[in-house]
Formats: sequence, structure tokens, C-alpha cells
Amino acid sequence: MQELLRITTTDAPIGQRHRYWTSQVVAHLSTMEIDVKRKIDFSASIAIRSLGPARIALVDAEYQSVHHRADGHDDRLQLSLVTHGSIEVRRFGQMVTLGEGDWCLLDERENYSFETSARCSCIVLQMPGQWARRLIPDPGGPLIASKDCDPQWQGALAMGLRAVGGQTMRQMPADDTFVAEQLGNLMALAIGSQTFTMEGRHRGALMRSIRQSFLQRHSESGLSAHDIAAQNRISLRYLHKLFAENDTTFSHELSGVRLASAKRMLGDPRYARVQLAEIAAMTGFATPEVFTRHFKSREGVTPRTYRAMRN
Repeated sequence: MQELLRITTTDAPIGQRHRYWTSQVVAHLSTMEIDVKRKIDFSASIAIRSLGPARIALVDAEYQSVHHRADGHDDRLQLSLVTHGSIEVRRFGQMVTLGEGDWCLLDERENYSFETSARCSCIVLQMPGQWARRLIPDPGGPLIASKDCDPQWQGALAMGLRAVGGQTMRQMPADDTFVAEQLGNLMALAIGSQTFTMEGRHRGALMRSIRQSFLQRHSESGLSAHDIAAQNRISLRYLHKLFAENDTTFSHELSGVRLASAKRMLGDPRYARVQLAEIAAMTGFATPEVFTRHFKSREGVTPRTYRAMRN
């Protein structure tokens, strides 16, 4: 294991340490907005080393409030183990508190934020996304944390991270790539059962929740896939993946719900005097022309003709 970088805020003059720390983290670890309480003499350090295809970082810092902004370029997974203090992690509307010995898995293709205790130390395993996804499913669903995983294997993974982190000041006794593969295998064993349980047990419930969101919000003309993903606390990628596995798409499903609502109105005598343009607006279609085009494509007749047939 070759050392890549050591950073400490004592390398910067007092009064510039917060700015220095933020710039170094962004340059060498991840794209983050960092706020601290002691901006003038903020204290923090980080050591980053290669580990075969991955990297491992030892981070120690005073209180931080951090927002990771996905820039669309970094495809990495980040496994963070708390060794001192605590962290509150937020992603997709979920929040999990990590104490000493706890860890969580984050995808740098997604936004997330976290807040630490007054002093916090972590061991961070940063893995290329393509490499990590050979071992685990795409973590686009609920936040994966050690507390929800197999107790035996999540503990073994924490021990493995501590062991590797303890070697960062001296030469590793084994090949770096081999060590990275072993940590990856422990990660797969720890989260595999949790992930597949969620996939099997909750996927149907999640799809029902998504469709319920459509029923509740289909009248919003600007409703987007991002809105539905955020409401159901999943990533945009995972939302599209769920639809693809059901041989459909977000747009097709939303259009179907909107058309079903419009059909009920067109066949209801109480709406007989309501203009087609108004029905289009009430069911979420951007314009009457879009409404007519979608309706005829699905039903084979125009909304006007359908109304005449039903009344």
C-alpha cells in the first residue's frame, strides 16, 4: 500500500484552515460543501492511500456539516466506518445515526449529507463503482447501513476495515489488490442478505407506493420522475430500474394514470359540460393537444368521440 496523500489543517495559517480543508477534500476525496463551527482554527486531518483498485482514507475532524453534490462524473461507492464519535447521514429523505463501530454505504452518483459529533474519526473505503458492483447490487434503494445487515458479517467487515486502517502507517503484509478483494467480499456478505431481503420482500410494496404517488399527484402537470423518486426515498436510477424490470417506463405509467382519470371524467355525466381543455389540465396534461394525442394513441379515438360514445 503506497501512501498517496496526507493533509492536516495545521499546514494552513489560522484563519484559512476551514477554506484550506474544504479545498483539499474536494480536490482529493469528493465534491463536498463543508460547514464548521470553528472556522478560524478548525482542526482536521486526513491520510489517503491506495488499496489496489480502491482507496482507503483515515479522517479525523472537529464538527462538520457536509453536503455532497453529485457532479455526474464520479462513479464511486464509499463505505464509511465510524471509529470515534458519531455521524448522522441523510439521503433521499432517510436519516441514519452511526455510532462507533457502525458503517454505511454511499453512492457518489447521488446527493447526500451528514453531520458529525464535536469530534469524529472515520475509516473510509472508496471503491470504483464498476468494481464494487461486481460484488453487490446497485445500492439505489434504501440507505444501506450496518445496523440493518447480518450481525456476524457486518462486524467482520468493521474488523477488516479497522485492521487495514491500522496498517496505514506501515507496509501491508499482503498484496493490496488481494486485501481490497477481501474487504469487498466481506461487504458483499454483510449487505447481501439485507439487500436481497429488501428486493424480495419490499419491491412489490415499493411499486404499490410509487403507483399510489401517481394517483395522488398525477394532476400536477410538471410532475417528474425525480419528484416521485424523492417522495419514495429512492434514487432516480432505481426508480427507472424498477419500471424497466416491469417492462414499462415512468412516462408510460404516468400517462396511463392520467388517461384513466380523464376517461372517468369523460364518462361521468357530472363532467358533461366541462371543456376538454379543462379536463386535460385537471388530469395533468400540459396542453389539450398533448392530451388528445395521448388519448387517441391509447384508446384509438379522440376524447371528444369517446365522450360522445359514453353519453
